[in-house]
Amino acid sequence: MSATTRWSLILAARGHGSDAQDALTELCAVYRPVLLAYFRRHGEAQRAEDETQSFFLHFLQQRLAERADSARGSFRAFLFAAAENHRRERLRTELTAKRGGGTLHDGDALQSLADSSADLAGQFDRDWAMRVLSRARERLREEISRAGRLALFGALQDLLAEAPEADEYARIGQAFGMSPNHVAVAVKRLRDRLRTLVGHELRDTLAPGVDVKAELEWLKRALRAEP
Repeated sequence: MSATTRWSLILAARGHGSDAQDALTELCAVYRPVLLAYFRRHGEAQRAEDETQSFFLHFLQQRLAERADSARGSFRAFLFAAAENHRRERLRTELTAKRGGGTLHDGDALQSLADSSADLAGQFDRDWAMRVLSRARERLREEISRAGRLALFGALQDLLAEAPEADEYARIGQAFGMSPNHVAVAVKRLRDRLRTLVGHELRDTLAPGVDVKAELEWLKRALRAEP
């Protein structure tokens, strides 16, 4: 597990010095792709970049990190709720401005505050799960690169999620001077290590002491969900 978890970053971000700014910068870098995908789904594509930037600026200015409580759930759930609140408030402000600053009473206008997508949280969860998997793969790739086996990893990485064709191990083995059995063993080790790294990534978003197994099951369901 990494020495700095997402929750410890949140705690650090509650401060006022350079360490707090560094912590917020890292949080934004890690989860920006998820928030960008969220705002792309729920607005004009060309506005998504501005929306994402606006959200993180709001996160910083309103010191939302101070409201995060690891005892109440995962950082994923906290960030989704924060993004939803930010989006709805922005829409409410825009609708109010269009009505000349008056109070919103019209049912159609209020209904537009809700997104037309059937499952907002489900889409966010799938993006989050894909980000977790991507970061775990990046970490695995870095480990393999340091071991000087990047070429073999390149040949095997597509086999980590999908079952190989019957002759795939033999084909790769021939290219790298390995028997099919040795290729199969290498794939199994990579899968096991990737699973461990995914667990580390998930653990970083959970309260200390929370069992990561349930979150692993959640990730599997999220990845199987329809995009």
